[in-house]
Amino acid sequence: MKKLFTGLLLFVIAVTIFAGENDYLKPLGKPPKAKAQRRQGGESFPPLPLPATPLRRSEKKRPPSPTALIGKVVWGGHLDYQWNNGLQTRVFDWNMVPADCQQLLRFVKRYTKMEYKVQTVDLATFSGVPAEIPILFFSGGRSVKFTPAERAKLRKYLLDGGMVWFDSVVGSPYFYKSALQELKTILPEAPVKRLAPDHPVFRVAKPVMQVTTNGSKQVTPVLDGVYIGSRLAAIVSPYGMGGAWDNVYPRLISDAKFYDRRSSIELGVNIVSYAVGWFENGRAMARGEAYGVKDNTANPDKIVFAQVKTDGIWNSDPGAETRFMRYLSRNVNIDAGAKPVYVDIAGSKPLEDYPFLYLSGIGDFKLKSNEVPRLREYLDNGGFLFVNNSMGLNEFDSSFKQQIRQLYPGSEMVRINSNDPVLARGPFKFNRSGFTVTAAQKFPGCRTPLLYGLRDGDRYKVIYSPVDITGGWFGTSRPGSAGYDSDTALRLGANLVTYFMTH
Repeated sequence: MKKLFTGLLLFVIAVTIFAGENDYLKPLGKPPKAKAQRRQGGESFPPLPLPATPLRRSEKKRPPSPTALIGKVVWGGHLDYQWNNGLQTRVFDWNMVPADCQQLLRFVKRYTKMEYKVQTVDLATFSGVPAEIPILFFSGGRSVKFTPAERAKLRKYLLDGGMVWFDSVVGSPYFYKSALQELKTILPEAPVKRLAPDHPVFRVAKPVMQVTTNGSKQVTPVLDGVYIGSRLAAIVSPYGMGGAWDNVYPRLISDAKFYDRRSSIELGVNIVSYAVGWFENGRAMARGEAYGVKDNTANPDKIVFAQVKTDGIWNSDPGAETRFMRYLSRNVNIDAGAKPVYVDIAGSKPLEDYPFLYLSGIGDFKLKSNEVPRLREYLDNGGFLFVNNSMGLNEFDSSFKQQIRQLYPGSEMVRINSNDPVLARGPFKFNRSGFTVTAAQKFPGCRTPLLYGLRDGDRYKVIYSPVDITGGWFGTSRPGSAGYDSDTALRLGANLVTYFMTH
């Protein structure tokens, strides 16, 4: 996070030497031509004294209107720009490219066969219900700023499963910086993160590993985002995309930064497809517990799902644990608590109170110096640690391996085979991997679930899944995630808990 904002600061300083904020609000495309005065061909006027109301020559029946998917939000003010030919164009902050979203949805239909529509949104009158409009789209070049009431509405919208998308049309550092700051204010508990190259948003509809900008070719795409759980709830693009969707470019802005047409289209289609594919998952998380859940105070004899807090995105599937514990109670005859307990490893509460600890996340994390000896003592004295790679991303995998080397220098995680008690002697047996499409592509040839363990004599004290288990506990679609289907995820989780309780 520190590196992200340090880089942003340098970017802003470098650009502001040359350009002011208003320099990023100019017309896109070529100068307009003077329009000839002519009557529209689709209208005719009857002679007076009849009412002079246009009459259509023919009217066809309209098909049902497609579902509104994107709400293009009205914000900011405007500037008037005078061209060299004397014509004047009024440019609005929110609408620098009037047809951007319409054109994007045309490409979405071409790529995915799904038809949606865009509509204009005023935050003052918008209901804030994601089911009405799943994506709110902000576009512009100058700084965006919300009122306290708008921030409160956007916060609720995001927590309820909606997505907010900021497109810096011309790569304006003012728009980009202000969007990050507003997100930090709206969701202070959810830091802005640079998206990893293997994030689902870069491959859900079409793999986009390399892109072209107006200043370079074949570079890794850059998007920043905010997570609510494992769902990408907000996206900020420091490079412009909207102009390329409508095939107009910022010729008047010398410092503009934007993706080329193909890159913009493919990224835009992917973002829309991601929002559609993860919508139900976002709604499921909204019914769970996203932030601020207190410790479980239920019957102490119940098995408690103890989730470890880290300095990374640790609460990656809020509500999934509750669904899983109910599954255990109903299907495996385990008396499980209704809510998870969130555990601070270096806190005052004894870790020995928990039969096992669960650690999950997105991106990197680090164990603090005072956490390492306490966690090692817990594990050496008979405790268990179950580690889950939410979405199966490479960044978390690399970070976990670094932390396990810090916890047990010289140790080696070994593959748990299909004959091991973890998989063979639990309540469920596995004759297939149960992988999602993405997991099967990432780990070809696996015929059973993929688990690794750190041995301590005849038991595993650490079990790690590089393929996402807990995301499957929701039972909703998570396109692009390297995980398990719902049935396999629940059964695999039941086997793990049974192993912890019997060893």
